[in-house]
Amino acid sequence: MSNAVWYWVFLGIAFVVPFVLGVGLMRKTNRLGFSFWVTTALNIVLTLAAAFWWKSVTTDKFQMMFGMAFYGVSAVNVMVIEFFALFSIRKKLNS
Repeated sequence: MSNAVWYWVFLGIAFVVPFVLGVGLMRKTNRLGFSFWVTTALNIVLTLAAAFWWKSVTTDKFQMMFGMAFYGVSAVNVMVIEFFALFSIRKKLNS
């Protein structure tokens, strides 16, 4: 597979794995803070690993910076979407 395909695979993994883990932790423990911070740490680790990989395989500086910026925006989006999902699960479990 090409590096462009791997880029999207890693982006998908960095989006799906923390989200699924966060929902599972929230349903099991009903602890919003714990679930959010564990998955945020995992999200940051996966995003940084993917960004370092992307930096090592690209030669064009514009492509590299654009890809890293997209990884950063994706990481923030995961955190925001996940927080609201975990919050809604908490409200549902407590009512």
